[in-house]
Amino acid sequence: MVTVTSDKGAQWWAWLLAMAVHVMFALVLILGVAWPRHVTTPMEAELWSTKDMDATMTRVPPPQPANPPPPPKAEPAPRPTPVPPLLPKSELTPKSEDARDVDIALKKKQEKEEKARKQAEQHKREMEQEARQMKADALREQLADEAAQSARDEARRDQAARLALKAHAAQATLIDRYKQAIIRKIRNNTQVPDGVPDGVSLEVDLTVLPTGEVLMPVKIIKSSASPAYDRAVIQGIMRSQPLPLPDDPDLRREFRTTHLQLKHEK
Repeated sequence: MVTVTSDKGAQWWAWLLAMAVHVMFALVLILGVAWPRHVTTPMEAELWSTKDMDATMTRVPPPQPANPPPPPKAEPAPRPTPVPPLLPKSELTPKSEDARDVDIALKKKQEKEEKARKQAEQHKREMEQEARQMKADALREQLADEAAQSARDEARRDQAARLALKAHAAQATLIDRYKQAIIRKIRNNTQVPDGVPDGVSLEVDLTVLPTGEVLMPVKIIKSSASPAYDRAVIQGIMRSQPLPLPDDPDLRREFRTTHLQLKHEK
């Protein structure tokens, strides 16, 4: 009895044993088929005693030739006959008229296809060259437009700067004109006491509202060294309210902080 276990070694031995049995069975079949079968015929033999044979028979040595013939010479092997090279089938058999026509037609077709391919390549190169030229022209036009636009922008900036300078100059002139009007009004409302020397000057900063009113106190930037003149000018400022201002609101904002220099002149 063979006990089958789960051990791998036992499985290998069982596998090898099965293979050996199959190999032996195959050999038996092969040998049984290939074994030569000869039909044996019955043989007859007479038994003689060796003593009787020695008494009745004499040993005769085999005859020896007087001059044995020399051994035959080995003939050289014949050289192989060279076989001419095989010619192509096209050279062995002449082409027929139909085959030649087919070859000519095929050659013409190939030449036509080659010509078409070259024409297509030439057309492609021309299209690419034209595309590059168009791109270069477009780039030049773009650069020219940008240069022209830059020149126009520069001209506009210059013109705007000139206009701004002109407007600023006009605004400065208008502001100065209103400042002179304010100074004249303050001088007309200032009662300078006697004894104030001629030529004394007072510098003040005024905070002016859009209505022309002045916020107090007035800030003295540089005194005239004459307290009587300083007091008289401040009283004149209070009596001059509202100060004359331009109608334009933007220009009125320029008078928010107004610096004035008031000089006593007899």
